[in-house]
Amino acid sequence: MIVQSEKIILMSISPDQLENLIRDAVRSELSKQKEKKLMNFNETIQFLGISRSTLNNWKAQGRLPFKKLGKRIFFSREEVLSSLKETGCYNKLKQLQIR
Repeated sequence: MIVQSEKIILMSISPDQLENLIRDAVRSELSKQKEKKLMNFNETIQFLGISRSTLNNWKAQGRLPFKKLGKRIFFSREEVLSSLKETGCYNKLKQLQIR
């Protein structure tokens, strides 16, 4: 099955072909996430596995650097990880490495 412009095309494929299609799709999405250097507020919450209020507190306390573009706030993935190391949040870093 292939979805193109809201049209569904059914086709017969082997289990191996289906596995390869799924593997390629997952790899593509993972590479997109790795390439993304800036995360918005919600992406940062999901990445760190914390609540919105915790992220707001950490931002207000200066524990996490951020960039403001207009009214929007962004966090650099590398800067977030670096800040966690510097502030001694080693438990949070270990949890992130397991993901």
